Amino acid sequence: MSLYGALFSGVSGLQAQSSAMGAIADNVTNVNTVGYKSTQVNFQTLVTKQASLTKYSAGGVQSKPRQGVDVQGLLQSTTSATDIAISGGGFFIVNESGNPSTGDIYAYSRAGSFKVDKEGYLQNTSGYYLQGWPLQTWDGSTQAVQKTVGNDTYMKSYKNSQGDTVYINDNIVDNTNLRPLNLKTIGGTAVASTTISMGANLPSSADVGKSHKTDILIYDSLGAPHNINHTWTKRASNAWDLSVVPPKGAASIVVEDQNSVRNNYMSIGRMDFSSVPDSGTEMKINVDNVEYTIQFTGADDSALQTRELTFGGDNPADGDTFTMDVDGTAYTFEFDSDGNVAAGNTAVTIGSTIGSTISNLNTVLQTKADTVLGKGDWFNVSGNVITFNNPVNAAAPLNNVTFSIADTTANGLATTLADGGLTPATLAAAADRTLGINVNGRSLSQVMDQLANRVNNILQTEYGGTPKSPPNTWGERIAGENSVVFHNGSTSFDISVDMTGLTTGGVTSVIQNELYTVEKLDSAAAWTATSNYTINFNGDGTPDKFFNTDEAQAADPRIQYKIDWANGAEDMNGSDSPALSVNLGNYNVADGMTQFGDTYQINYISQNGASFGNFAGVTIGEDGVVTALFDNGVTRPIFMIPVATMVNPNGMDSLSGNVWIETDFSGQPTVREAGSAGSGSVQQSSLEASTVDLGEEFTSMITTQRAYSAAAKIISTSDEMLEELLRVKR
Repeated sequence: MSLYGALFSGVSGLQAQSSAMGAIADNVTNVNTVGYKSTQVNFQTLVTKQASLTKYSAGGVQSKPRQGVDVQGLLQSTTSATDIAISGGGFFIVNESGNPSTGDIYAYSRAGSFKVDKEGYLQNTSGYYLQGWPLQTWDGSTQAVQKTVGNDTYMKSYKNSQGDTVYINDNIVDNTNLRPLNLKTIGGTAVASTTISMGANLPSSADVGKSHKTDILIYDSLGAPHNINHTWTKRASNAWDLSVVPPKGAASIVVEDQNSVRNNYMSIGRMDFSSVPDSGTEMKINVDNVEYTIQFTGADDSALQTRELTFGGDNPADGDTFTMDVDGTAYTFEFDSDGNVAAGNTAVTIGSTIGSTISNLNTVLQTKADTVLGKGDWFNVSGNVITFNNPVNAAAPLNNVTFSIADTTANGLATTLADGGLTPATLAAAADRTLGINVNGRSLSQVMDQLANRVNNILQTEYGGTPKSPPNTWGERIAGENSVVFHNGSTSFDISVDMTGLTTGGVTSVIQNELYTVEKLDSAAAWTATSNYTINFNGDGTPDKFFNTDEAQAADPRIQYKIDWANGAEDMNGSDSPALSVNLGNYNVADGMTQFGDTYQINYISQNGASFGNFAGVTIGEDGVVTALFDNGVTRPIFMIPVATMVNPNGMDSLSGNVWIETDFSGQPTVREAGSAGSGSVQQSSLEASTVDLGEEFTSMITTQRAYSAAAKIISTSDEMLEELLRVKR
C-alpha cells in the first residue's frame, strides 16, 4: 500500500540525512586535522517496482558517502624541519610500528606532521611511523638501485643485523624493502680528503737550489686533521722539483704521476715515537732486500763500516797538506800556524800537540764531508786516530776515497799517516748489519737524533751516497717532532720496516706498530734521476710538463698521493678509500702553478675533507631525499621518502589516525620516487591542511536539517492519514 510505502520512504530520508549530518559533523570537527580529506554524502534513489499503472509505490532514498581522498589540500608553512607535505598525487607510506615486523600494518597517509619519538623514529601525530628507503654510497653492485645526488652516486640499501648489505627493491611494500627513518642512529660524521688543489707562483728569478715550503691541510677518514709539508726546489732553468713529508700518523706517502700507469715519483716513510723504547728492544729495516737491525741498548754503534786513519810522529809544519780525494776530486787541507793558506785550501790550525792538531783536522773534515758526501756522521777522532764512518759498500762510488799527507815546504814530513782500510772488509755477516742506540739516561729527543743518524747511515750504505739537495739526506728527524722520515731511493725493492718489538713498559713506543712497506720508485719518473722534474715551465711562465709528461701523453694533468695510515684510518690508496687527487693546474694555462717574477706566493689551496661533526638536523628535498646536516658543514644523503600512488585512491578504506589501506577497489600501490611519473613532490616544513570548507559545511548543515525535517513531516503526515483511515471503521 502506498501509504505504508510513504512511511518507509520518510524513514529512509531520516536515515540518509542523519548520515549526511554525521559526515558534516566529522568534517567540521576535523577542520584543523592535518591531511584530512572531507567527506561528502551523495544520495541515490530507492525505487519500488511498480505493479500497477494506476497506483504508485513509494521507494525512498539511500546515502552514498564519498571521501575526496584525491583532493589536494592547501599547503601551510611551518617551522619544523620534519613537517612534510605532498604537493600532487600520492601518499606517505607509514606503519603502526617503529620497527615493523611481519603482521604490522602498512598504511598510507597525507598527514606529514612527523616528530622524533624517544627511540629516534619519525612518528606522526596519529602514532604512525614514516617508512622509506635508506641510502648508502654505491658500492658498484649491479643489484643496487642507484640514486644520483649532486655529483655522487648512492644506492637504496642498508646493513641488516648480521652486517650484510640488503639491496632494496623499490616497488615492494614490506619490512625488507622499506625501513623506518631513525635520526638517533645518524651520529656524527667525518669526510676524508680526496682532492687537493694548489695554485702558487714560483719565482723565476730564484737561484738553482732555492726552496720554498708550504703546508696543506687534509683530513683522514676518522676526521683527524693532518699537514702535508710541500717543498718546491728549483733544479734548473724553468724546472722545479716537489718533495713532500708524510703527515704524522702515516706510515708512508707515495707521489705518483698523471700517467695511466701511475709511475712512482717519490716514496717517503715515517716513524713516529711516543716514548723511549726499553733497553733490549730492537727494530728491523729491510733495504734493497738486505735486512738491518737497530738495537736500543746501553751503547752507541753508528757505523756499519769504519776506516781508521792513524797519525804518527810530530806536529806537521806550517804549509804541509792533507788531501781527501773523492772519486778523482781532491779536497786539500793546509796545516796553518800563521793565518796564511794557499787559495782553494782549507785551513787546519796547528795545535800545541799532534793530538790537538788532528782534532782540528777532524772538525774541518766533517764540515767538508757534509758538503761533499751529504750530511752525516762521517768522521770522529780519538787521540791521533780519525775514524771514517760508513764508507759505502764495494759497489758504491764513495769507496773511491783516498787520503794522503804531503810535505809542501821541502823541510821533510814530520807526520805519518797509516790508512787501516775497511773494517769489516765486506758487510756479508748479519752482525755487521746491526747498529745500536744508547737509550740509558737519554731523552726521547736525543734518541730521535740518534735514530735518524742510524737510518740515514743504512740508506747511504745501500744507495751509495746522498740524494739531491734538498733533501740531501736519505733519513732525517723532523724538526720539533719525535719523528724520523726516510726516502726509498731504489727502483728495484720496497723498503720494509718492522717496529712491532719497540715497547716501553709493555706499551708500544711507536704509532707505526705494524710491519709496513715504502714502495719502490719507477725509473720513468723517479725523483732521484737528474732529469726527472716535477714541473717544466714554458717561457711564458705556464706549466709545459708535469713529471716530463705533456698533454699529448696524458690529457689530465692531475697527479695523486697514496697515504698508508698507521693511526687506524682507512688507507688512501685507491683500494680502501680513494687516493688523494692533486691538481697543480693545467698544461699551458696560468691557473695553478706558475713561474713569474721574484716572489713566492700562494694563490689558493683547497681540499674537500672535513673534521668530525655532530648531527645537526635534516633537510628534505622535493625528490624526497633526506640529507643529514652536520655542524662541520658536511651534508650526507641518508634516506629517501617514497610516494605511493593508487589507481583509484578514493577506493581505499579509511582507518583511525587519518590513514588509509588498500582495497580491491583502490588497486595495488605503485611506489615511486617523489616528483616522478606523476607522483607528487615532497615539501619540507609544510603541512597539508584539511580540505574542509566551513562555509560549505554550514550551508550543507542547513539543507540537511531542512531535508531531515521534511522527511519527518512525511512520517507524521502519513501517520495522520492512517489514523483517518482507522476512524472510518469506527
